[in-house]
Amino acid sequence: MKRRTLLAVLPALAAKPDEQVPLLNHFYATVDAQTYAAIEGSSFLREQFAPFEQRTTVRNDSTYSGLYLYGTNVYFEFFEADKGERKTGDAGFALGIENAEGSAALRAKWQRLRPSLTTMITRQLDGQPLDWFLMTSFEETRAVSAVDGLRVFSMQYAPGFAKRWNPAGRSSILQRDILAAYCERLKLSKLRQSTMLHDADRIEISGPAEGHHVRAQQLQAAGWKVETNADTILCTGPNASVLLRNTPQIIGVTAIHFSLRQQPDPTTLKIGNTTLQLLPNRRALWTLHP
Repeated sequence: MKRRTLLAVLPALAAKPDEQVPLLNHFYATVDAQTYAAIEGSSFLREQFAPFEQRTTVRNDSTYSGLYLYGTNVYFEFFEADKGERKTGDAGFALGIENAEGSAALRAKWQRLRPSLTTMITRQLDGQPLDWFLMTSFEETRAVSAVDGLRVFSMQYAPGFAKRWNPAGRSSILQRDILAAYCERLKLSKLRQSTMLHDADRIEISGPAEGHHVRAQQLQAAGWKVETNADTILCTGPNASVLLRNTPQIIGVTAIHFSLRQQPDPTTLKIGNTTLQLLPNRRALWTLHP
């Protein structure tokens, strides 16, 4: 069956008009050591662009270290290539589920495409495991993915997580409230009000067409709109879009488009082997690969 034909049969699995379509929750990119060090050491990113955290996360299924930048509704991570199981070009993103029955409903749809599962992911807080989020995905592990180099899964925050993370904050499973709790615990709330970033709203990823087709099926079943062209698949959700560009080899995240809270002076910054452009109309573009 041809790609266009197979994608065309998927609307039966997609969200109904009264169902909540998952948001883009976060995404990650894996970069070379020089670029990772440049991002880590950038005072501009830490002080002017966005709330910034370097952390090691200890989960029940894995432990990893990375760099995190927080928007209003979307956060994003950078990992260093060849650390642990991560390879150059590895990328992934998570859909955010903000209703109580959402994970079960999404798993039922994904199960019709291939075996899927939902598991509770924990995260350590003060040395003790804390329920963090329900993760739904095609049956895969970090080492063995349904698509080499590109992971897609969903997150539904545990009801008690936000309040435990920030006792002074709201009890909520909404991404906006979770990110506010993160920044409050990091003592970055005041900085968050003055930094530029509003949100990431478009990601461009390059890699083999076969894998992109699998991920486009997954997103369409979740309710995202999917438009196929000769060399690209554009997947559009409620708060962001993902452009999958077909290339013979895995390249990974090539560009990130941002909306900004304020209009900076247009300028171009080199950050390792990447380029961050501050543009007119409160926009920014971070190019990770030429």
